[in-house]
Amino acid sequence: MKTLKYYSIILLCIAFSANSIAQKLDAYTLQLPKLILEKGGSIYVAPLTDNTSEEISNSLSTQFQTEMSQGISTDGLAYDHNIKDLNPWFQTNLYNTTETENEAQYTITGAYQFETSHTKSYTEISGAEAKDSIPFVYYKFSEKSTAKVTGNVVITDKETGSEIANIPYSKERYDEDTKTMKQASVKDPNTFIPLLTNDFTHSFRYYLNAVKVVYEYDFPKVKPENKELRKEFRQYKRDLKDYADESELQKMYSLYVEIQQKEDSPEVNECIGMCYEILGNYSKAKTYYETAKSQESLNRIEKQINIKNTLTNLGIEIVEPEF
Repeated sequence: MKTLKYYSIILLCIAFSANSIAQKLDAYTLQLPKLILEKGGSIYVAPLTDNTSEEISNSLSTQFQTEMSQGISTDGLAYDHNIKDLNPWFQTNLYNTTETENEAQYTITGAYQFETSHTKSYTEISGAEAKDSIPFVYYKFSEKSTAKVTGNVVITDKETGSEIANIPYSKERYDEDTKTMKQASVKDPNTFIPLLTNDFTHSFRYYLNAVKVVYEYDFPKVKPENKELRKEFRQYKRDLKDYADESELQKMYSLYVEIQQKEDSPEVNECIGMCYEILGNYSKAKTYYETAKSQESLNRIEKQINIKNTLTNLGIEIVEPEF
């Protein structure tokens, strides 16, 4: 029984050791916005039209114009800012803005309105503490304040005059309170107007931006067929893990090339392909994936190539880098 126990422990240690030297590297991939303006070029953002019936002090009209314009021009949107940006041609601002409508290929316009309400009510509640006790009456006071903004944002192709998108928006904020034998108290609904203004502008600020999202590249393990190379390859694995932990992509690539010179395999070709994919050379990455016959990596790189082609069609110059 002890022998079996120790044998199980040894197997677990071997498994843990194998997993502990796996090469994984977090890198950015690019996620395009839902809406692509195929002509690219300049966009003019107009102040929104205020259709609010009552007089409400707010700055949504001009705040939208300012923040939308700044958002379109912003580069570097990423879900995780602690990762090295290893692809030199990744960018998240796909368009530029112009302050002159006549120079724009697209215009962004729209309208909105605020609605506010403030209601009070009370409920009379009667009962008795015991079967023969004197009935009693008490009151519950309720109060609610509500503010709501509804609107739409329209993107128009200036050349054809056709709408590319008409995006509806609706958001509500409220405060409510109920008290017994005491007046309820809630915030004035107008205090929600600045919050709703921020909600509206933030919802559209990066609507046309691409975003850098984190993808974990799990490099396949490279094992030699030649038994005489096993000790040397174990050291390679340790070095590769250290390089991956530090996002040293150049060193990883150089070491995989060195491994390939010792003994070629589908796994090492896929690893070299991953290095090129992370670097941003999708053409070479695809070639190595084809050599490795890795369908999963081929499917992934085809999606990346489609994104690269979309950026090229928008007029963004892309030069695939080399190690």
